[in-house]
Amino acid sequence: MLTLFVLHSLNEKPRSGYDLLKLISERTGGGWTPSKGTLYPLLKQLDEEGLIKVSSIGKRSKIIYDITPDGKKLLFTIRKVNKESEEKFSKFRALFLEMFAEEETVLKDLTFKIQETVGKIPPEKEEEAVRVLEECISNLKNIE
Repeated sequence: MLTLFVLHSLNEKPRSGYDLLKLISERTGGGWTPSKGTLYPLLKQLDEEGLIKVSSIGKRSKIIYDITPDGKKLLFTIRKVNKESEEKFSKFRALFLEMFAEEETVLKDLTFKIQETVGKIPPEKEEEAVRVLEECISNLKNIE
């Protein structure tokens, strides 16, 4: 998971190890940050495997990493496999619901459908989707 996140983050823009640690902390709401002893050996390994490269060395020897074409190819492959897995899981879930529908709540089913639908939204519609979801969350909070 950490490898995938590093590749994903570096695909967005070049970053230092410190930048990656900070980003992970931000994206998990401070819930998880890998140790330096976990991240930096991983960065070295990904560099040795040719998936990332040192793009520059900044102030105070700050190493900036960038994803390589091989890293982008691996990231694309992982994403493609994940998308196919999601589609298979969705079909399996429909079969499961058919057999055990009485145990499934309408809210859980709708939540799953929202997640499934969000995964299919094209990047150019993402801003609109965020607005709709934020409005939905606000409305749900009013029910509490």
